[in-house]
Amino acid sequence: MLKATGKHRCISGMFVLVGLVLMLVVPPGFSTNAQVERRSDRKASGFVHEPQLYRTLFHTVFLLNEQAEEAERAGRTEAAQALRRAFKQEAKLEVEQGVVLDRLAAECEQAVRAVDARARAILAARRANYPDGKLGAGQPPLPPSAELFALQREREAVVLRYRDQLQEAFGRSVWERFERWVLMPLDAGLRAGGAQRYEPVEDGSVEYSSETGNLPTQAGESIVTGSVLISYDPETNLVTGVATTELDYAAQDWYVGQVACSLRDGDGNPLVSQSAYDTDEDGVVSVIVQTVGQAGMAYSAEGSYKLRLVVQDTIGRYLDYWDYPAGVSAGTGILGYYAWYRGLGPLQWRPTWNRFLGRLTAPLQRALVLSGNPRFTANPITAATGHTHVDVDVEVRTAADVIQPGDFAVLAISVSSKPPGASVNFISGTNVNVPLNIADLSTGRFTLSVSKPGQYRFGVSVVDVRRPDGQGGSYSILNRVTVNAGAVTDPPLTANQPHPDVAPLKPARVKSRAAARVAATVVAAGSHRPGR
Repeated sequence: MLKATGKHRCISGMFVLVGLVLMLVVPPGFSTNAQVERRSDRKASGFVHEPQLYRTLFHTVFLLNEQAEEAERAGRTEAAQALRRAFKQEAKLEVEQGVVLDRLAAECEQAVRAVDARARAILAARRANYPDGKLGAGQPPLPPSAELFALQREREAVVLRYRDQLQEAFGRSVWERFERWVLMPLDAGLRAGGAQRYEPVEDGSVEYSSETGNLPTQAGESIVTGSVLISYDPETNLVTGVATTELDYAAQDWYVGQVACSLRDGDGNPLVSQSAYDTDEDGVVSVIVQTVGQAGMAYSAEGSYKLRLVVQDTIGRYLDYWDYPAGVSAGTGILGYYAWYRGLGPLQWRPTWNRFLGRLTAPLQRALVLSGNPRFTANPITAATGHTHVDVDVEVRTAADVIQPGDFAVLAISVSSKPPGASVNFISGTNVNVPLNIADLSTGRFTLSVSKPGQYRFGVSVVDVRRPDGQGGSYSILNRVTVNAGAVTDPPLTANQPHPDVAPLKPARVKSRAAARVAATVVAAGSHRPGR
């Protein structure tokens, strides 16, 4: 059955604030149970609250797929394709891995909604204590609900169960890549953006007064999350932004979420935007916006998060029970910023229903160029009489047209360690230019010899990325990319002592295709060619 709530919105535009609102299909649910981390772990300094992290992951995938189905039914096939590929291309997932993620995201959403339904019955009964959203004369608000806290832990257990299933389905190597490209950027955004964390409010003994806002409180916590994602799809030339805010059950007792999302150009001008609030009050509300890419344009997605206070006292002041920290404003990384706000209480009184939480911005990433794992075509070689090659494969994986035909990476090699008194001769020089082939690997080669036997270690790094100027020269486009600091060979080069009665060894000619690799990864860049 379709459920048109008006709270999940998707809007498209070609640099104007126009578009079509798409409603979200809400599936039936089922319940499940599992164990979560220890309570003490959840408060550890620097600990990323995994249930919130993975809930954002699964819900975002689920939401994009639901909106893609709506777009397909409306005949907007390119928009649907961009929605389905968003996030997965940043995650570098293969088709079969994307299918697994889609399935588990949908199953997780159903299981979470089953727990949500039980919580909503409790919330509705508690709200009934405040007819028309108002406290009676001298009536104190209800203390936090132990039942809601218990259901929240159950909800978190559901999410962690599907996290474990995803990890098992991906296997170790895929999961490590998934952590690198998806989970670590979310984690880094959480740590770097100044997210607020507070200990739960402990039991108090102060008597309630509507004049001072004091009331007895019991131990508990309340969390509201905000996340924003931006993705560029080169096949459809569409930029997609997603902003979501979600309230835990303790927060839903007193608030309704509201979120706005806009796509902006490199100067911060809004191109398309939309807002929505949680009309069915199930604790989550999202907005999706899309726009057509334009050559030479940089983009960012901005999410703005608010709470609607829903209970008043007899003189019309709004009750802000958990008193969340001040909002934050931050730029973010590959998948967007992920923030969460923990209520600290006790309650405050506000003159209006509107409580601003924060504004978060996710820019399209620059190209990312990485190097690692160099290998030699002759290992060991004979010192003073032999030489070897270091082959460096360069790969470009691009979500946007940052790299153009003719662009090349400048690789540098240096000596990290060598035997005392030894010297290294780089026959081909210490820098080589490697053309960047977007659709295939390209290879750069260093040739070197050494003077003494022993072990040598080298570092290989990308020091520049350049573009031909059409006049026989080139200019740096390093400001459009991010490069790593370098990589050390593993295993090291071993040089042998030549035997005096044996003729010098000829250099090996076997080329190792799995030689030193430099993974040049371009993720949603700031330069696009339209119409792709």
